Amino acid sequence: MAESYKGFKSKEGFEQYYTTYKEVMNLWKISYEEKIVQTSFGDVSVKVCGNKSKEPLVFFHAFGFSSAEWYECATKLSADFELYFIDVLGEFNLSNTKEHLNEREDYATWITEVFDEFHFTKVTITGHSNGGWHAMNYAILKPERVKSLIILSPAASIKRMNLSFYFRLLLTNLIPNKSIIINHFCRWLTVNKKPEHEKLHQLYFYGQKHVTWEYVMTPPKMFKDEELSTLTMPVYVAAGRQEVIYNPLKMLDKADKKIKSSSTHLFDKGGHMLPVEIPDELADYIKSVLLDHT
Repeated sequence: MAESYKGFKSKEGFEQYYTTYKEVMNLWKISYEEKIVQTSFGDVSVKVCGNKSKEPLVFFHAFGFSSAEWYECATKLSADFELYFIDVLGEFNLSNTKEHLNEREDYATWITEVFDEFHFTKVTITGHSNGGWHAMNYAILKPERVKSLIILSPAASIKRMNLSFYFRLLLTNLIPNKSIIINHFCRWLTVNKKPEHEKLHQLYFYGQKHVTWEYVMTPPKMFKDEELSTLTMPVYVAAGRQEVIYNPLKMLDKADKKIKSSSTHLFDKGGHMLPVEIPDELADYIKSVLLDHT
């Protein structure tokens, strides 16, 4: 089934998801090229855009929101970087998972294969939420391939997520209707709401509704202190003051203490969904830490 419908229950379910995906991508104001990279664990969809004469910058998205969530940041960063937005395997998006992702090392394998395809010897990775976990996991396992990290509102990783998050996530699985998933989960994550967010929330809903979960994936976990201490490349960790999955000040404080190479930042505004809530501030932050420190 994954071969035919990319892990969705039916052709109709995939088409409904894909139609909504394209509607969110219509929010992108710059052109992009989608490339499919075949890896040991599946076919990975990568959107490439930006300035080809500039340094590459890789992005991993929040769980369930796909690369589509970067629609505003892509525009604001396109002049200064060549941008690579990866649809993470093991989730509902346009990548096609074909093997179980049982171990952390499995993610490092397929990510390395993607990086090899684009000839990245050493690259900067930006990861949001669950994508932050993937970025940190990769940097811990493959430090020689990572130039620097920008970690935004990481899921688990540094600070354990609160009970409210797990309760709401459980509720979306026990009662997977549109009202529960969008009202009690997606809108809760997105504090500074805008009308265009609704299309992204619908994308999440259709993904959860139609996905088969045919393959095992590894959920984000806390990294051990000794693992965090191995990160020696520049690590920029940021969160919004209105973060809902944990206390952002405590997360940033732990990052300061446990990651010796870290620099932390607290946005005055923004909940968990920083790329769509405060894209201007986020893009300025990314440019400041990368362009002012090179």
